[in-house]
Order: sequence, then structure tokens, then C-alpha cells
Amino acid sequence: MRIGAPWNREARTVPHLSSGVRETMRKQLEHLETMAGHPSVEVQVIPHRAGPHAGLAGSFVLFGFPDGTFSDVVCVEHRTGTLYMETPKETEEYTLIFDSLRSIALSPGDSLDLIAQVRREL
Repeated sequence: MRIGAPWNREARTVPHLSSGVRETMRKQLEHLETMAGHPSVEVQVIPHRAGPHAGLAGSFVLFGFPDGTFSDVVCVEHRTGTLYMETPKETEEYTLIFDSLRSIALSPGDSLDLIAQVRREL
């Protein structure tokens, strides 16, 4: 992350890898591997063995602005639109959720190993 640059943390649920078209999934996994090579991107996977967790409630993006010019913002997409939340209570809640997800996720290296393994098996 560059000093003074906005950042975002993104938590997304991913359909189980047995569904979908194999070639499309293979390309998506290759794209994750490519993106993980960028210095500003970190990919972590929560394995199925982790069991139920807060990320199963849905996807969100948490934007932060380190210079304090703007407040943090949480973006939650839902069936009929998008909700933006800016209060400290809301952004702190999603920061806790994100941190809990990172704590149960595989390390970036182990995540890439798993992604590569699944891609090869498709």
C-alpha cells in the first residue's frame, strides 16, 4: 500500500468449486494467481474446513483513507441495490468481521498453493 493512498479490503463469498464451467473456472483461478503477484494485492482463501464464519453472510468492501480526509466507508451489495455505511460504529463492525476472516484464512502462500492445486484438478 502506498502511503496516503486509499485502500480497500474486500470479502467475497465464492461458489463451491464443483459448480460452473471448468474452463471458465480455470481462467478465474489463473486470474487470481496473476493478481496475487501485484504488490498491492493479497489473496487469502478460507478453506471449507474452517466451517461457518461471518463471511457467509455476504460480500462487502471496506474502503479506508489513511490521511483522514474522508471517513472509512463500507459497501454492501444486496439483492435490490447497494448500501454505503460511514458511521464509525458500522465501519468498526466490518473491520472486526474482516479481521476475523483473515484470522481463519490460509496464509497468502498457502492460499496460492490451494488455488493452483484446484486449477490443476479442473
